[in-house]
Amino acid sequence: MSTSNALPILRTPDLLKAHQAVQRLLSLAIPMDKFQVSTEARALTLAEAQNMVAAFPKATVSPDDPYRPESCGEIRRMVSAGDPWVAALLPVTLHLEGQPVGSIEETFFGVIGSGPGSIDWDFFSWPAVPELGLEIRNKDAHVQIAINSQGVYQDAPSTDHTVFIHFREGDVARAEWLAQQVGLQPIGPVECGW
Repeated sequence: MSTSNALPILRTPDLLKAHQAVQRLLSLAIPMDKFQVSTEARALTLAEAQNMVAAFPKATVSPDDPYRPESCGEIRRMVSAGDPWVAALLPVTLHLEGQPVGSIEETFFGVIGSGPGSIDWDFFSWPAVPELGLEIRNKDAHVQIAINSQGVYQDAPSTDHTVFIHFREGDVARAEWLAQQVGLQPIGPVECGW
């Protein structure tokens, strides 16, 4: 198992602008057979939870407290019904993994609330950069938008969204090169990814 490094290259209050930067980055990527997008988002209110559950009926929904006895199905039913007991469970987190690229992004951006979240694209390779002596690399290649957060793990709440290029340790020159190819540059130090 490995851990990527992540270079922040854009911080903006405009989620559409962040997504456009990601699309430009992904145009440089070499897709693998299972080019995928995954999301997670924390709903802070019942209304946010209801919007997310309605939009993604197959997503996993869990409370922040891992010791709660309610199952994903029970939480989903309570949220959908507007059950007052949901208040005791909030915030809840929606997880949706391994979806085809382009299949969920627009809907996800439409229902994301004020809580922290993340959307990431993976199962692709970063291109070779001959002038830097770098070959094609798929290990630890990801692109992420940390939503309502400035950190990879959404532990720095913000009203802004941060775009990260994930890469293999030692490949910071590649990440900087990728940012330059889409008209961006590093805006902070490299962070530990996943």
